[in-house]
Amino acid sequence: MSKVALLRCESYDLNQVMEKIETAIGHLGGLAAFVKKDAKVFVKLNCVGPFSPELGITSHPVFVQAIIRLLKRFTADITVGDNPATRDQIYTLKKCGLYDMLVAENVKIFAGNDTVIIENPTAKYFRQFEVARAMVEPDILINVPKLKTHSLTYMTVAQKNLFGLIYGLNKAGWHVKAKSPLEFAEALSDLYGAILHAFARKMILHICDGIIGIEGDGPSTAGQTKHAGMILASTDAISLDRVAVEAVSLNHRDFHMNKIAGERGYGESDIDKIAIVGDPITAFAGTRFKAPENQYNSFIFKMLKVRRLRNVLLEHPVVIPDSCIRCGECVKICPPKVMTIRQVYPAADRSGCIRCWCCMEVCPQNAITKSKRPLLGRILLRSFK
Repeated sequence: MSKVALLRCESYDLNQVMEKIETAIGHLGGLAAFVKKDAKVFVKLNCVGPFSPELGITSHPVFVQAIIRLLKRFTADITVGDNPATRDQIYTLKKCGLYDMLVAENVKIFAGNDTVIIENPTAKYFRQFEVARAMVEPDILINVPKLKTHSLTYMTVAQKNLFGLIYGLNKAGWHVKAKSPLEFAEALSDLYGAILHAFARKMILHICDGIIGIEGDGPSTAGQTKHAGMILASTDAISLDRVAVEAVSLNHRDFHMNKIAGERGYGESDIDKIAIVGDPITAFAGTRFKAPENQYNSFIFKMLKVRRLRNVLLEHPVVIPDSCIRCGECVKICPPKVMTIRQVYPAADRSGCIRCWCCMEVCPQNAITKSKRPLLGRILLRSFK
């Protein structure tokens, strides 16, 4: 039976966070069961962009520091980092308040661009993925997701955070290969299967920072910072994600990525088959996240694969001139390359927009919002919620 440790943790006090993480991992067998002496470890952060830690968008420095100090009891061979889709690793780490802490802790900071191909022999759609070599070669991967909603995938926790193994702007190409939310969920499941295959004789441990997270139209500045007061840990990303969606009172039926991965046997997505240790889910009964918009059943998702229907039924990205600083990050990230600078400010060509919301995700100023949904969409899609 899959096991997920769920513990209440109210603040980013370093000693408290260390104690709670150690207790959570203790429920799974203890850190010594995962990290052997002098093992090579990679700590995979969530650094989607250059955002300050109090926003809840990126890995919190105290949470990461707590993990590093626990790991140092067993090994000094620790590399920490992510593959941000914008700017460079060092710039992003500094803006996220992580860089000085990592330097002080004397760990290696990932800044490489060497990649390797990993394969999923049981893939449904996509068999091969080009990922950062440094992230798949260690003895153990510590995956450190944030607890956030996501406009495209409903939630982004452990499984979605592993999308960050794909190098930098290469991630944008996957939104073009898998345009609809369901196709993207299938692609993420193929990727997770490839990662499991790459670590078949090694170890992955997921430790989720849910002390503060994002609700609404996450995973970035379009969402709202939300205090959740929880830490989750598991060796099964799918089980952790399933418990997470339950703990924040969201509808697991809308979490298609989790359901698909569970059906493929990559993890357990049936809440009744997951052993929850530590604090019970009922202890978080008052924690309710606002769901992202645009979550529908599979029939609607399949219908929205048709471009013309997307354009008459769905919102599109709109730039807020007073907030825009014309940094161009939305133009760089846009997977179908339909976001361009027109006259003064960026604008998206609606006819080619795939509604992946990458532009909204990476905007450092929260200067991109969703337009009002067309009347036909408001009428039809309300009926299929």
